Amino acid sequence: MRLVALIVTALALAGCGDRAAAKWASLDGFELDPLWAHDSADDHAELSCQPDEAVEGVTALVVRAHAGSRGKVLLRKEVDLDASALDGLRISARLVAGPSATLAFALRAADGTWIESPPLALSSAWQHELGWDPRITANWAKAAPRIDRLMMLIRPQGGDVTVALDDLRAAGAWRWRSDPARLESVQAPPATVLRNQPVELAYAVAWPPEVRAATLPKPVGGQGLLRRMVAGGAWITAPDGERWFQPGACIGTSVSADQALYRYVVRFTPGMAGVWTVEPGLETGAGAWHWAPVSAVTVGETAAHPGAARLDPTGQWFERGDGTFLWPLGMNVAWAGDYTPWLDRLQRDGCTVVRVWLCPWSNPLDVAGDLTSVNQASAGAIDGLLDAAAARGLAVQLCLTYHGWFGGDWSRNPFNASHGGPVSDARDFWTDAQARAGFRRLLSYVSARWGHHPGLLAWELVNEVDLVPRHADADLIAWHAEMAAHLARVDRRRHPITTSVAEPGHLSGLWRLADLDLVNIHRYDSDPRRAIAAVATDAAAAGKPGWAAEVGRDWRPAQALAERDGIYLRQALWWSWTSGLAASSWAWWWDVQVQNQDLTRHHAALARFIAGEDPRGLELRPLAASVEGLAVAALVGRDRAWAYAADPQAAQPAAGTPRPPSRHVVLAGLAPGAWALERWDPLAGVIAETQAVVVADAGTLELVLPAGCGEAAWKLRRAQTLIPALRLPGQP
Repeated sequence: MRLVALIVTALALAGCGDRAAAKWASLDGFELDPLWAHDSADDHAELSCQPDEAVEGVTALVVRAHAGSRGKVLLRKEVDLDASALDGLRISARLVAGPSATLAFALRAADGTWIESPPLALSSAWQHELGWDPRITANWAKAAPRIDRLMMLIRPQGGDVTVALDDLRAAGAWRWRSDPARLESVQAPPATVLRNQPVELAYAVAWPPEVRAATLPKPVGGQGLLRRMVAGGAWITAPDGERWFQPGACIGTSVSADQALYRYVVRFTPGMAGVWTVEPGLETGAGAWHWAPVSAVTVGETAAHPGAARLDPTGQWFERGDGTFLWPLGMNVAWAGDYTPWLDRLQRDGCTVVRVWLCPWSNPLDVAGDLTSVNQASAGAIDGLLDAAAARGLAVQLCLTYHGWFGGDWSRNPFNASHGGPVSDARDFWTDAQARAGFRRLLSYVSARWGHHPGLLAWELVNEVDLVPRHADADLIAWHAEMAAHLARVDRRRHPITTSVAEPGHLSGLWRLADLDLVNIHRYDSDPRRAIAAVATDAAAAGKPGWAAEVGRDWRPAQALAERDGIYLRQALWWSWTSGLAASSWAWWWDVQVQNQDLTRHHAALARFIAGEDPRGLELRPLAASVEGLAVAALVGRDRAWAYAADPQAAQPAAGTPRPPSRHVVLAGLAPGAWALERWDPLAGVIAETQAVVVADAGTLELVLPAGCGEAAWKLRRAQTLIPALRLPGQP
């Protein structure tokens, strides 16, 4: 079935003619346009084309809408229209299944003006004249000259519903503002690949040249932000029938006297063996699409990679694409420049993740404040980083912006009006419609370029967003709700989404947003146990996985560098595991402290301790106490437990300090019976003692820290394992 465009009638495309004589013109094929999408990921709604529901043309658009907590499903298509001569819209619709629902039309202008029809009640019989005249709506004259989104809203009234839509019609006319384009030189993907191996299809697009003298000012208002950076794409069909449209990301440009030639790639990673098909296409202007021949890619059974990390079915832990448990152990290497030595070091020492920034001094996507096109040198460096990380079994948390971009580095921000952006005051960035539209385009680009990659752990929208200038905290939360929902949709929920705050307790409303998956707290505190406990408290309150993505004694280097041997870093790592955090704490001073003192040896020690461990599906309780001068944290289940105790003063005693006596820690809540106990040396990452012990009916067990010992960790496993609360893929 050949895909056709949203608008195919000459009347709708002409933008001219006798308005008084206008008739209703069918916009057949609107349901097949690949740019139709909905407002959230597939846990909220599913779209499909079903020929048996067609009342005009070959198929109808069928929407299964989950009532959920949002209360509506918003179907949307990004457009660029002058709708000044539009007189009305009509559609045929029926309620296929479910108690009841309403339908509304909506249009959004480039300046953010929202025009919406009254709700129209749906019935089980086809209603062919559901219509709306937008001219009677307030602000229509202001909004009509530049419409950037065409929408329909389905609102379930009493539960999940299924709605069929067909035969969209228009009266009057509208004029497309989009540039004509031509699809050229399509390069097919490889004919055979391995499972979980990234695949790339390339093509070129010829655009009209944009000739502008260097002395002329840049366009203002943000309309030029990331223009043409995402264009065209391909329909990808998996062997099991799953089908989606994957947009193309621009990877380079060249300009001649008569045309601008842009090069794009469509990237995906097939996770299933069998034959995949890829059909590339391009919107060539005025709503028409041109489709190139279909390519077939045969995917073998052998896997090139375990697959991208994801949250497990409980939503509390990470797992790899093959279902095996993953506890992200790593650190920040935010702007290391040449990442290769760090990737090698982290791989050597058992780490699995790194956190990297895009910022003005390290791989910025703009060129000296200009974000009309993408800085391809920076984007190419991230391509290489993801490839190199994946080859070493590592994954990258990619932080897309940082708080200083809106503060001290505002003068370098491409959204600043001084660079042609839409706002002069950084506080307006969070609320301005054009700034939000520009950032959505940035998210669409990074998703199109890197969202396929198995080397990507998670997206981080903003580093320490609680430190940015804003008019109100509510502006930041509303912005995150919009951006996280957009990224979840365009990335097809392939990777978790987070943002970060500089202090526990800040902007707690962020963690209640449905599309923010991870609680990401930074903590600089003189006491590592207190730092990790504060992060764990915020994560538990949100009911989401969390961790300290930056941790240290102080965010200023002098305090951090005064510490020798990484006592703070080591304790924060071990307490992260025994506090039930979803990932390790991530040290910040990777160069002047971690590198110079070779502190990743502490990561290696913890990596050996957790090797083979899998807490998924277990009913675990984090416990914390202070006992005999020790700070203790334990993660306890009925037949599994891990504990860590440390005395910072005795961990590395000063010369002449008396050796501490033996000390005792009591764990409670264990199932009675025979257990195996291991006491570990956290500095060396080796077993110091193994014992067979018996837990009495009271469910308690005494752990002993020997005399002269400043810290210890324990593993406990019941000889006869109880049935776990939930058995997950990848578990024995």
